[in-house]
Amino acid sequence: MEFETILRGGRVYDGSGGRAREVDLGLGAGRILAMGDLSEVQAPRVLELQGAWVLPGFVDVHTHYDLCLDWPELSDHCLRQGITSVIGGNCGLGEADTGAVLEHAQRAQLGVHFGVLAPLGPLRSRVVPRAEGRAASPAERQRLAAEVEAALSAGALGVSWGPYHANALMDSAEIEAALGPAARVGRPWCVHRRREGIGGLEATQEALELARAAGVPLQISHLKAAGKLSWASLEPVLECIDAARREQDLSVDVYPYDASLTYLSAMIPDSLKSDGGLAGVLADPTRRPEAGRGVEGWFERRMGPEAIVLLEPALPEVPRGSTLAEAADALGTDPVEAALRLIAAEANTTGGWAIYREMMDPEQVEAVLDLPYAAVASDAVPEEAGDAISAHPRAFASFTRALARAQRIGEARLADAVRQATRLPAERFGLSARGRIEEGAVADLVVLSSLEEGASYRDPCVYPRGVDYVFVAGQVALAEGEPTGTRAGALLRP
Repeated sequence: MEFETILRGGRVYDGSGGRAREVDLGLGAGRILAMGDLSEVQAPRVLELQGAWVLPGFVDVHTHYDLCLDWPELSDHCLRQGITSVIGGNCGLGEADTGAVLEHAQRAQLGVHFGVLAPLGPLRSRVVPRAEGRAASPAERQRLAAEVEAALSAGALGVSWGPYHANALMDSAEIEAALGPAARVGRPWCVHRRREGIGGLEATQEALELARAAGVPLQISHLKAAGKLSWASLEPVLECIDAARREQDLSVDVYPYDASLTYLSAMIPDSLKSDGGLAGVLADPTRRPEAGRGVEGWFERRMGPEAIVLLEPALPEVPRGSTLAEAADALGTDPVEAALRLIAAEANTTGGWAIYREMMDPEQVEAVLDLPYAAVASDAVPEEAGDAISAHPRAFASFTRALARAQRIGEARLADAVRQATRLPAERFGLSARGRIEEGAVADLVVLSSLEEGASYRDPCVYPRGVDYVFVAGQVALAEGEPTGTRAGALLRP
């Protein structure tokens, strides 16, 4: 047996949830060829890793990286965190043409493996013009199901939905029809619930009922209770999920932070924006007050303007990084009017990305992280221009943060956190040869000398320290903390 690389003396967490063991690894032809005592074996490349941890490469199943495939730094951005596989197209957002997205990724020659979900919102808009603001007819439901089937045939790993784009216009019959093709091939439905704050329990029950009716596996995205008034609802949500798991194929993902990141327009009720007509609403003096009342309600239910940090303010008077309260001062108005002006000034009336501080209870975030069926994920999103990653620390250090927190608890918890970042998400999306260290598995590996997350809310765009080596399909993609330029990523297909 000829090895290209031997990793000696590392403490190996194999992704199964078992504790670390010191074992050598022999790599060749993109795979793990041998595990055991290889002290007498030679290879062109030998790394002595005594004291370091060797883990499967992290599998980030909740990203929006499909929106920034042309960003030259995308591969290095992932590799510096130990991420070797990513899935885009989440939350029902993205490009309707799955084949085109995968071709785009192929042309980009990524240094990490890439897969995509079929986003229901854009697929629906191919069938029902979004501006019509209506539910689909029975014939249109059949056409939407055909669009979903075509996306899955083109290589989508599942189907996604969220309260954005045209998704919010879909009724239950339409969603159930759209999920039929996924159910037939056993691919998951990934749901950003209709409500994650007040109404979160009802939104969870809705997702469970729809998945049950369609017979499709369910993945609840970035599980949380958003907004202080909703924190008391998380326990009933978890009880609901635990009960459903006795009968349904159900798992979740979570990012390990108490602040969320979404559009500034999230504060506007869905009824005013789901048809894409928010610009007209804000320009109409008879309807604009309704949008303002929605913003006021957000302040009451979730957090005040001093906790909302603007990453892409469209008005020159407002510096990036300002809070909405500071933006109001700069514009000489109140925070509600400031929000409406900023949203109206942005080309797509999203208002751009904003960080919502103190959105979740930190103890509840940790409780979700401890769920054995919760995968660690980043929910990383690009800037509006698609040429950088938005400034939330979750896009830079989610995996290191989750593992460092587990390490503080103890060895057994750390071993299971490794599983939640590797094997669990890989298996969820049918990537059976990834997320694990065993003979025959794809040699996607990360070597860690420490777990130092670096990124913070004050200084979010900081990569972790301690990520020493990353192997993608057996190739050295990062060495001594620096990307090598190797581009060994492949498309992730069912």
